[in-house]
Amino acid sequence: VTGRFSIGNYQRGTVEGNQFTKEADLDVIIDEGDVSVIDSAPNAEPLTADLLLYVRPEQLPTTNPRALVSGYLIYDAEYDDYFAIINAGIGKNQETGGFEHIELLLRQTDVVEE
Repeated sequence: VTGRFSIGNYQRGTVEGNQFTKEADLDVIIDEGDVSVIDSAPNAEPLTADLLLYVRPEQLPTTNPRALVSGYLIYDAEYDDYFAIINAGIGKNQETGGFEHIELLLRQTDVVEE
């Protein structure tokens, strides 16, 4: 998928809320099977949906999984949704050891528009 997703850094928990600054557009493969978790705690959101993307390493601002999880968000322009990266995994070529893709597990989140 081209032209739908972008990545940007964000500031978490500011006075206004989470703030997103776009850095780059991404070409991705979308895992069509989403995962949903129903939370039965009082005052909790009733449904949380996860999404799995496969991304080209050269399109990301970093290939460090810890940095991706702690400092970046994904924006879905088609649905105007923002996603926190909750897991980042590196897919390597077994023969050469080179990066072939980065797997990003996403969870929808709220962001304040600038």
